[in-house]
Amino acid sequence: MEKDIVVFHGSLQQLLEKVETGEMIPRLQASHAPMCKFFTAYYVISGIRHVVPLVHGPTGCPLYMSDFVRTRECCEIRGVPLEPTACTALDESHVIYGGEGKLLEAVKEAYTKYHPDLIVILSCCCSGIIGDDVESIAREAEKLVGCRVLALRSEGFGGDFRSGYEDAFRLIMDLMEPPKEKRKGTVNILGARWGPTTTEFDMDLDEIERLLGEVGIKINAVIAGGCTVEELRRAREVELNASWCYDWGQKLGDMMEERFGIPYSKTGQPYGLEATKEWLLGVASPLGMEKEALEVIERETREVLPDLAYLKQALEGKTAIIEITEFPGPIRALSLARMAEEFGAHPIVINIHPYTIKERMPSIKFLLETGVNPEIILTRGLFRLGSFRSSKETEDELEAIVGQYDDVIFFGNSARYPPCPVVNLTLMNPAFQPQYGFRGIRNIAALVRQALEKKDLPRSRLLRGMLYGTRTK
Repeated sequence: MEKDIVVFHGSLQQLLEKVETGEMIPRLQASHAPMCKFFTAYYVISGIRHVVPLVHGPTGCPLYMSDFVRTRECCEIRGVPLEPTACTALDESHVIYGGEGKLLEAVKEAYTKYHPDLIVILSCCCSGIIGDDVESIAREAEKLVGCRVLALRSEGFGGDFRSGYEDAFRLIMDLMEPPKEKRKGTVNILGARWGPTTTEFDMDLDEIERLLGEVGIKINAVIAGGCTVEELRRAREVELNASWCYDWGQKLGDMMEERFGIPYSKTGQPYGLEATKEWLLGVASPLGMEKEALEVIERETREVLPDLAYLKQALEGKTAIIEITEFPGPIRALSLARMAEEFGAHPIVINIHPYTIKERMPSIKFLLETGVNPEIILTRGLFRLGSFRSSKETEDELEAIVGQYDDVIFFGNSARYPPCPVVNLTLMNPAFQPQYGFRGIRNIAALVRQALEKKDLPRSRLLRGMLYGTRTK
């Protein structure tokens, strides 16, 4: 391995220890920092149908959110009705004299115009700095309109991207009413965000819903991936909470278990056969439906036997290099590493930034407890340029690393150009979704087959030049 480009080479457990002891500092450059608390809180709230997020701040704060999240992603791509984002449009006078009066009027105006099921006031940096009491205004406003009004302190400086998600999940627990009944065989799916958008791999969610339906398990709500306020009110009537991604579902699952006594099924992501079995049994067994789940698993496994055999034959003995850059999430990358190992490959995960380890510590430790401990390589370019975008430097480093191994297959972004077969697992490949569950096995087998059969086809030099520049040597 070329030492001048590698700053860490070891196991996931060893990387975790270095982060915990401070030997590897979990800090990102400002130019590659993640979203702020306001953004991520907005994402969760937007995952509730017929809600008006009311941004208490200047007009610039909701611009990206309302245009990209609600208009382009939710409505133009998915074809769902446009739902508004309101704003108090604070100016210099409000910064000096306070904006609480304008906020109260804005709540009443939002209700009169849209008649939503819920209004959530979101503070931003401006209103957070001047100290407007958004919680008191929410309580007063709720007496004047015909729906619930909640307030969420989400100013960007008040926390990081993760605290925005978690504080929003904590807030919507206030909507969950005492159960009128316990609905047998019913669960909530936790950890979704944004609602009906392409970013959330809704085909994976479709596969989860399909498999649970085959077992006879009903879903009350997907929180907060397009759920309704009524579904949230009934959320305490379920027998069990389960997650579609352990990382994002874990906090809400733990909070609902502590506050309401609802058990939470701790399961990873259903990539590959073994993880899919574990996920389905992890939900069915606490409900007393293990027999039904085993029957579904046996039937579904028979249908994908050719795909399982192909993946075993194709991946046996290979080195599977998995990269999360511009790929949706480090936890998925680690789940893919487990799947690759299941089919006989040796997985190496590239460039999981120490920041990611710190922010996802409970999930990383959970995966380690379940035996997921792949080899990890961190490159110098990761620390120079951050972890959320490919660059010429990290592309060159990837090529150099791939060149050190025999019989390599790359899982990740098809815009990468390593000298090996490339399995395109990115978001913009919807023809091969879902990746979860039994249908996921079939799709991943198709993608691996495509990568291996077309490995000798020339790739676009023009696109490569556009992405990484032309080479002079």
